Amino acid sequence: MRKMFFISIFEYKMQMRRIATWGVFITATTITLLDNFPSASNLARLEFLSQPNYFVCRAMSLNGLILVFGLMFLLSNRFHVDHKAGVKSLFMAAPIQKGQYIGGKLFAGFLYTLTIIILFLVLNTTAYAIFSPIKSGVAEYLMPLGKTIVVSAIPVSFFISFCAIAIPAVVDIRLFYFAISVVFIINAATVGSAEKMPFYLITAGDLIKLIWQRPKWPFNDMTSIAANLMFLIGCGLLSWLLILCKRKFWRAE
Repeated sequence: MRKMFFISIFEYKMQMRRIATWGVFITATTITLLDNFPSASNLARLEFLSQPNYFVCRAMSLNGLILVFGLMFLLSNRFHVDHKAGVKSLFMAAPIQKGQYIGGKLFAGFLYTLTIIILFLVLNTTAYAIFSPIKSGVAEYLMPLGKTIVVSAIPVSFFISFCAIAIPAVVDIRLFYFAISVVFIINAATVGSAEKMPFYLITAGDLIKLIWQRPKWPFNDMTSIAANLMFLIGCGLLSWLLILCKRKFWRAE
């Protein structure tokens, strides 16, 4: 466990220091503020923007999509980069097992993704709370923020990090880039609805409806919500199993 933790800390620090990380973060945050800033025009354009629950839900489901796919590209091909830069050889020189190395990389990717998403949500919610003409108590902002982190940010981070790190080690990186580009287009092109949404949506699936729903059309299909959650967690676990089972990935296997 200590060796896996060491690998995780090394990887996490490296990712957080990348300029590209903060470029993606700033871009996604700027777009979110422009789209959801509580100005008079936006409040008139978006019927429920005065509600903190709606704001956080919209920021995560719509604008958060840009952030998570940007992070997915940044995390992809990490094992190949380690091999090319000689980092993997350094780890292999120590008595580290295959599972510890893979687990350390995946755990670091999860923490990295979750950290950036939380910072994204906190910064946008803080700006919304400061400039909103409708002043509410602190709890009115903290409750939906915390709920979004638990309900959406954690499973989305698990999906993004595990898939982005593990799958390119199993398939050709070009095929992976093509696949996630298609997934991004499908997610971006899908229009939100109070009805049942496709289970394969990443940030805008029915799971996000646990945070906010349209008052006139309550959604109570827990089967659809569970399917969305199972898709995010299941794809992450499957990616992990695929790389664990890959032969010739570690030493002389």
